[in-house]
Amino acid sequence: MGDTIDFHGPCGENYYAPGRADQPLLLIGNGTGLGSLAAIVRDALNAGHRGAIHFYHGSSQPDGFYSVRALRALARRHPNFHFETCLSGVRKRRDHRAGRADLVALGDHPELTGWRVFVNGHPAMVHTAKRAVYRAGAALRDIHDNPFEMREKRHSRRAGQTQPADVW
Repeated sequence: MGDTIDFHGPCGENYYAPGRADQPLLLIGNGTGLGSLAAIVRDALNAGHRGAIHFYHGSSQPDGFYSVRALRALARRHPNFHFETCLSGVRKRRDHRAGRADLVALGDHPELTGWRVFVNGHPAMVHTAKRAVYRAGAALRDIHDNPFEMREKRHSRRAGQTQPADVW
């Protein structure tokens, strides 16, 4: 009891900033990229965002999806929010779109002039999608990316540790 915690707000630019409430939003993620993108959707809807919000989450396996029920329920409550799961790597299933999330999203939205775009997840997908959404017309200032790259954050090893730890 009596402990204090220091914290600060979002770092970087990969969060929902109120304003431009009619601007369409495109969110593309795979793997754990869903978590931070779902938070962006929640913040946008709580802030009264009126523009269309399209969220595409991808996985190579059906068991790679999570929070699907909650996000689909959110889409039913908010007519401007659309959520798609995209399955690559295995045979098409009725409850998921076939293909990589970035490719499905760009197939649905080939013209992105005026859109704000968020891309999170595996670095190769994020870098490829960022280039593609820029070529589709999204302004660089409106493209926010977060490739989930492993980086060594610890500068010294713990006693007995022979290899650097994998720390996000």
